[in-house]
Order: sequence, then structure tokens, then C-alpha cells
Amino acid sequence: MYRTKTCGELKKESIGQTVELAGWVQKIRNLGGMVFIDLRDEFGITQITIQDEKLQEEVKEINTESCIHIIRKSCGKKQQKYKNCNRRNRSRC
Repeated sequence: MYRTKTCGELKKESIGQTVELAGWVQKIRNLGGMVFIDLRDEFGITQITIQDEKLQEEVKEINTESCIHIIRKSCGKKQQKYKNCNRRNRSRC
């Protein structure tokens, strides 16, 4: 089996479980101490956080639209709520 979950299936119930994901790299952001990869499949997008220095070096060889397979423990994070700031309610934002 090449994946246990799709990028769209990860929910609060997945926190703490070891999951296998596969998909295409949509974006890579290197913030010095951490690297973020947006992994995309046909069901959604999942953000992968890499803090290990050895893995950060390996990520430098990955380009956008590369297909990758990852096995990691799902840590989850709180989803932020964003206000809808359209023209009608800008004064509330």
C-alpha cells in the first residue's frame, strides 16, 4: 500500500497515528530552522513540517511538482479561523 490516508482525509482523529501520504509537491518554504512542504493529491493539500537538519538537506533536492511518499506521525495543529473581509464588511475586520 503506498498510502494509508489521502491529504483530504487527515482529521483530528488522525493525530498521533503514523500515516503514509503520497502526492505532488505544490510548494516548499524554507524558514531557516524549519521547512514546510505543501503536499497535494487529488483529494486535498497537507502541510508537512520538517525540523530535522538531515532531512532539510535532503529536501533541497526536491522540486515543485515532484512526486513524493512520506511516512510520519500526524501531529495536527489548530486550524485558524479567518474572517471574511469582503467589501461589505471591511469595517468589522
